[in-house]
Amino acid sequence: MSGARERILRLLLDQLGSTRVGQRFGLPTITSLDDFRASLPIFDRDRHEREVENHLGFGVIDDADPAAMELTGAPGEREAVLGVWRARLGEAPPQRTALLYAHGHDPLAERTLRDDLRALGGELFVLDRIDDGARVLERLRSFDPDLLVAPSVLVTRWLERSQRITLRRQLPSLRAVLCEHDLSHAARTDTPVLGVGWFLRGLRCGLPTLHAPDDSTTLAVGSQLIELLPYTNPEDDGRRVYAEQTILPEAAFLGHRYEVVVSSALGMLRLRTEQHVRVVGFDPPTAAAPFPRTRVVRLSTPPADVALEGCTVAGAWLTASVRQALAREDPALVAAEIGADPQSLGVHVGASPSSARMGDGLSDTEFGELSLRGAGASQGRPRGLLCRIELQGLVRPDLSRRLATRIDDNLRLRSPAYAYLRERGELDPPRVIVVPAGTAASERQRRITELSGGVWLPDVRVLA
Repeated sequence: MSGARERILRLLLDQLGSTRVGQRFGLPTITSLDDFRASLPIFDRDRHEREVENHLGFGVIDDADPAAMELTGAPGEREAVLGVWRARLGEAPPQRTALLYAHGHDPLAERTLRDDLRALGGELFVLDRIDDGARVLERLRSFDPDLLVAPSVLVTRWLERSQRITLRRQLPSLRAVLCEHDLSHAARTDTPVLGVGWFLRGLRCGLPTLHAPDDSTTLAVGSQLIELLPYTNPEDDGRRVYAEQTILPEAAFLGHRYEVVVSSALGMLRLRTEQHVRVVGFDPPTAAAPFPRTRVVRLSTPPADVALEGCTVAGAWLTASVRQALAREDPALVAAEIGADPQSLGVHVGASPSSARMGDGLSDTEFGELSLRGAGASQGRPRGLLCRIELQGLVRPDLSRRLATRIDDNLRLRSPAYAYLRERGELDPPRVIVVPAGTAASERQRRITELSGGVWLPDVRVLA
């Protein structure tokens, strides 16, 4: 094991070994990374919250504690980050940097990013909330930044659209934009877009890179204990089948997909982060990481599987069924959400739907759906699917019914278990609701103004 990983593991064991969680999992007896990986299970989010985080209470250290930054490991790879930025920006350091970032969303990540920008040089101006694009641009013009930092490149695109003028024409001194999310959507801007890396729950998990593609990031293997969990491509058989063991990042295969597993002295023990990546290359070793550093492209979270009464339907099948339900003559798909139908909770074969559901006056309200969810906890899984879909174009009155039939037929072809239960009447046909135009745009606008993460969402989402 390299000296960097030995140091990171020792910091984790020293910080967590004396806690109740550390005693329970035998952290004081662990002597090597191989021992650590062999002794501790891989935790999914729910199990990690139940068996680790809940027993640590508010964590092992307060976010405001100065020592917290050392536990994140972020300072150890700051020079690597600055080296990439300086190479992309040129020799002259920026004089004025404007940071658009929500205060308090991820305090440690915010502190890390601010420290990085201060180390880069120049004056730092921070806006932690935005509402009106014109007012934001007015404040930026008065500051005249030569570097703009935002959570998502789509925030900068929103600023451009608000005045219908490119950023470079509005901010004459602007040399580049730094973003963390949605870098693959940067093609329309006339200003160079660079990566700031990748932050996750207070940790620096990825570093910016000089190599293609532009939306890639180099895993922060010199400051974090990062493992990769292989799984099969859900596009092949509709389901993700995970391996039993993780691999170290330098052992990854080009082009393969993995889920990132992180351990940290901040209170993470082999946590499956639900963050998925595809390996696109390897960057040279550094003093902090004396081995090939894996370069990845972050992927959107694979669609979740939906558990129905008697069977589980693969998320990849659900998204495909919605897309294929729309024929050429139908209105264009804008966005859709598909998942378990709350109104089908607790409805059993032979039972009257009206006796198992809320009265007509409350069944379509939020109170009615919440009550049905509560009933479902004791009365079994949902028996049907609900798809909320937004379309662009003329929506005929019978389109919802026709889409529901097509989704149902498509799922029957893909899943024999679903087809069998539908034939027996043990599952309800899907319900389709066409939502008002502009629903997806309102959601995108909300995510932009929050300044707290990525903005882009897939056109079809599965709600587990």
